[in-house]
Amino acid sequence: MTATTWRAAGDQIRMQASSPVALLAGLIMPVVFAVILHSYSSAAVDPAFAVGIAGIGYLDALIVLVVVSLLGEKQWRTLTPALAAPYGIVPVVLGRLAGMTVQALVSLPGTLLPLALLWGLAPGFDWLRWLVGGAALALATTSVVGLMAFVVLRFPFSPGMTNGLVGLLLALGSLLVPQDALPPVIRQLSWLMPQSHVMSWVRGADAGSLAVSFGLTAVSLAIVVGLVLRLQQAVRDHAIPLEA
Repeated sequence: MTATTWRAAGDQIRMQASSPVALLAGLIMPVVFAVILHSYSSAAVDPAFAVGIAGIGYLDALIVLVVVSLLGEKQWRTLTPALAAPYGIVPVVLGRLAGMTVQALVSLPGTLLPLALLWGLAPGFDWLRWLVGGAALALATTSVVGLMAFVVLRFPFSPGMTNGLVGLLLALGSLLVPQDALPPVIRQLSWLMPQSHVMSWVRGADAGSLAVSFGLTAVSLAIVVGLVLRLQQAVRDHAIPLEA
């Protein structure tokens, strides 16, 4: 299983590392967001702003990559042979998601550089919270967006399937607004999102917030695996087609 997962991750990076759509989503759009948001403030860039903007890039890039990569697997008819293997399609999906996480990480330095050039870094910029928080946010975002992998595999893809997803996850993940500034209903829902706890830690909370984020990330990934296993069993038992 491990070998298949690593191979799928390598295939993901090899095939999609220079995807113009993913690069545009992961770098250009978050910087545009930053310019619009910064027009209301003259403050220098702090870790929370830098990681939150990178998080927008993660969301955009990962949604694009999940759709493109898994639709490719369906169109190339590579999933049916994988079902004959002992672990089925689970290692393929996990490997793809791991490769996507590595790809999405380009948003972390890729958005910080233009932000620093435009507005400068805040005095005493906390590089540890930026680096660890940015990496944890990438993993958390993959675990949540990874739920869409089940949808893409199970159902025919529609161009409007992902409409509004970025805005919803941006709000629930408190990427740009602290949890205590969110409307009450959204604030309660945001506690279920690992991204919101990562952002709390980046904004100065203690290590407990980071631990909660890792726990929720693990739960989210377990749900992804459970859904893919259930789909796999249904395909084997009832011959549900996986091809697009």
